[in-house]
Amino acid sequence: MNNRMLTILSAIFFMAANIFAGTTGKIAGRVVDKSTGEPLPGANVYLEGTSFGSTTDLDGHYVILNVPPGNYTIVAQYIGYQEIKMTGIKVSIDLTTRIDFELPETTLETTEEIVVVGERKLIQKDITSSQASVSSEEIDVLPVTEMTDVLQLQAGITRDAGGGFHIRGGRSNEISYWVNGVSVTDAFDNSMGIEVDNNSIQELQVISGTFNAEYGNAMSGIINLVTKEGGRNYAGNIKIYAGDNLSNFTDYFYYIDHFDPLAEYNLQSSLSGPIPYTGKKLTFFANLRYNKNDGYLYGQRRYNPDGSWASADTLLPVSAKDDPEARYVEKNGKIYKVVPPMSGEPVPMNWSKKYNAQAKITYYALPTLKFNAEILYSSRNFQDYDHSYKWEPDGNVKKYSDSYNTWLSMTHTINPKTFYTVYGSFFQNEFQEYLYKNPYDPRYVYSDTLQPIAYAFRTAGTNNHRFDRMTRTYGLKMDFTSQVTNRHLIKFGLEGKWHVLNFDDYWLQAARDASGQIISPYQPMVPADTSHIRTKYTRRPREFAAYIQDKIEYEDMIINVGLRFDYFNSKGKVLVDPKDPNIYFPLREGLDKLPLSEREKYFYKDAKPKMQISPRLGIAYPISADGVIHFSYGHFLQIPSFVYLFNNGYYRVGETGQFYGPYGNPDLDAQRTVMYEIGLQQGLFGDFKIDVTGFYRDVRNWISTSPLYITYNRVTYSLYINKDYANVKGITLNLKKRYSNHYSFDISYTFQVAEGSNSTPEEEFNAARSNLEPTLILLPLDWDQRHLINGSFYVGGDTWGGSLIARFGTGLPYTPQITQYTSDRGIRWGLQKNSRRRPNQFSLDLRLHKNLVINGFKFTTFVNITNLLDNKIPINVFADTGKPDYTTVNVPDDPVKRPNTVEEYRKYPWHYAEPRRVQFGIDFNF
Repeated sequence: MNNRMLTILSAIFFMAANIFAGTTGKIAGRVVDKSTGEPLPGANVYLEGTSFGSTTDLDGHYVILNVPPGNYTIVAQYIGYQEIKMTGIKVSIDLTTRIDFELPETTLETTEEIVVVGERKLIQKDITSSQASVSSEEIDVLPVTEMTDVLQLQAGITRDAGGGFHIRGGRSNEISYWVNGVSVTDAFDNSMGIEVDNNSIQELQVISGTFNAEYGNAMSGIINLVTKEGGRNYAGNIKIYAGDNLSNFTDYFYYIDHFDPLAEYNLQSSLSGPIPYTGKKLTFFANLRYNKNDGYLYGQRRYNPDGSWASADTLLPVSAKDDPEARYVEKNGKIYKVVPPMSGEPVPMNWSKKYNAQAKITYYALPTLKFNAEILYSSRNFQDYDHSYKWEPDGNVKKYSDSYNTWLSMTHTINPKTFYTVYGSFFQNEFQEYLYKNPYDPRYVYSDTLQPIAYAFRTAGTNNHRFDRMTRTYGLKMDFTSQVTNRHLIKFGLEGKWHVLNFDDYWLQAARDASGQIISPYQPMVPADTSHIRTKYTRRPREFAAYIQDKIEYEDMIINVGLRFDYFNSKGKVLVDPKDPNIYFPLREGLDKLPLSEREKYFYKDAKPKMQISPRLGIAYPISADGVIHFSYGHFLQIPSFVYLFNNGYYRVGETGQFYGPYGNPDLDAQRTVMYEIGLQQGLFGDFKIDVTGFYRDVRNWISTSPLYITYNRVTYSLYINKDYANVKGITLNLKKRYSNHYSFDISYTFQVAEGSNSTPEEEFNAARSNLEPTLILLPLDWDQRHLINGSFYVGGDTWGGSLIARFGTGLPYTPQITQYTSDRGIRWGLQKNSRRRPNQFSLDLRLHKNLVINGFKFTTFVNITNLLDNKIPINVFADTGKPDYTTVNVPDDPVKRPNTVEEYRKYPWHYAEPRRVQFGIDFNF
């Protein structure tokens, strides 16, 4: 009966609904006679230089829907009355900008238009949940170069030690990313699948509260971007900057004291405007960017992958050949010991090369019919730092990422109060990892014979790992929006997504002869597709979603109420008998004699489709002209990312051994959370605003790992399951001053307690492998930062300006380690997971700019400095001391086997944030 009801409800939704991330805002208001206050029906209200406009009804009300975010000039006209033109009107995503007009009657003496400089109200009365909007103008004056730099300024957002973002205490994969109403979340790991250049962003919206029903498949927050469109006039810019780290922190960052002004350089340009001979009906916006960065982590090329010395050796005179592992030469009757090189050529080890491109075409076929087409492309070639390869950097793998997102939309305005949009989209993200493109390249070295020694830099060998993963998503959706009355804005629609996941992960093996002996010299070999040491598969999940919501606007209350339906089918297989998991090595009698195709019904059954209905409610209640209280509540779910559904393929458990997995589980249920928040916005003294919000999240069905399964032949393995729990509570405080009297600032404070059973799904599996007990109580999560303060400050005039970003955060938790040192002092047990705190963190970033006008062209020269004070910002620590630079762990030094000392190796650069970086640039606008 329950399944039948869900099917009926889903059918109702699919006939009428869609998921559609907000990309536009609304302007509404009233036009009246200035002297009498009587409404003026039939007055024209339009946005200058656009096709957006409306007429007033009998009560003088008007509404303009589907307005892209940005700054506009709005005009009100009525026969017999003076025209009023209001400039500087700002429109934001999903919000209503209210503009009322009082038109004076026309006289013979006064026939000119009236121009009023509009000023956006500090308090947005229709915000029913916490969100922040950052415009392109605000991004331009901050010391930021990437979108992620802007994100970390927002209240409620923390970063873990690895740089991952967490909104209100959720895991980093609980965020959904949208660009122009199309999801660009990579379903494999729920990361942002494509990079968007800051220069392309018209507005960045961060929703950290209980978002409306139109947003789905996210539990923590929404990152929503709207890119720029071409205007009716030509415009463009060229931005160039270059720089390097400027620091003397050489103890942990080799070569950081060598300043190369071209260690990083960035070239980007944009052009927009009408396409010729189209009557300005067809406009375009295009943006290109190339960024090359050597990074700040360097190694030394002392050794080659084949074990030879890359630098000149040293001859040390000795009296006798008394070291059997050393090499000696004799010259002129004297004996010399050949000593490895003490230094080598500096080599960048966390370098990157990035390419970003965007092209967007807008076609106004009719005043009521608009087409948009866009393609986004990002490519990144890079290398992650591997400490063990510091003296042999040519042996480490390189990584390659290529992403595409393209979409086509049609927006048809039926009347000034009703429109619908149809979308078709295509997304693809491909990631590869390898050292040499050809897996049979003879330069590969058989690494199994070169096992690394603890605390020793490698002197030979190659990383023989190879990885290739491609996620592709086809999307189709339709959205319908109507201002059915002056009080009710209705949205409804539906969306379908069709995914394709190709995955291939393995290590190169050594080719063997017929007797099983390794062939010499080493010949790399790709493992068979069916091998348990190779994971290769293709999966094709499906998902559908629908919502309906109503925005109800009264003078003394605004209500957002909605209902959302989600459906997902992994199209995967689950085990019939967990004790016999590997179809290639059957353990049940007689199955090994069946062909592979006939075995499948004895091993696999289809995973069940998942569906859920989620209610959302938000209320904003104005308590004064400058004060609003809001409350919101909602149920939210997230489909598990594909890495947890399909990890390691179809259960290729080995014939011997223990602790295989964890394996993906295509039958995982959605993760769920219930969120509540209550907040207050209050304007102060005309230019100041304070915003206080308290929130609580109850998180269930978090992905974890199962207890160990035991096969018929006593091999153990684990699956991902829904088991973990967490809750988050906190408060955010924001104080903002808009720009006036040459300065502005935005300061936010977040207090938060994030506790749960496990920070990562694999923790239970790792505990079992280490013979430890599973987590039985709620403990601080890895990103549980109790206090966080972000502040951005701007001072400037017409031709100059400076901005400063300050960040202070208390230390993240870590799990203390028991060593001989602590044991000698009586500490032998009882230290809980994440029961200690790392040191606090503080940083300053600075931007200074100066505008110049030469021959009518505008140039902006600027300098960006991150980590202005060159602070040694601790990120990670030694678990026995809680300090980034000191440990009590004693390791016997063995100069024969290690080319380095233990102390040299334990200078871990990832224990600190990046040292000071300086960039100089020029921005040319035309």
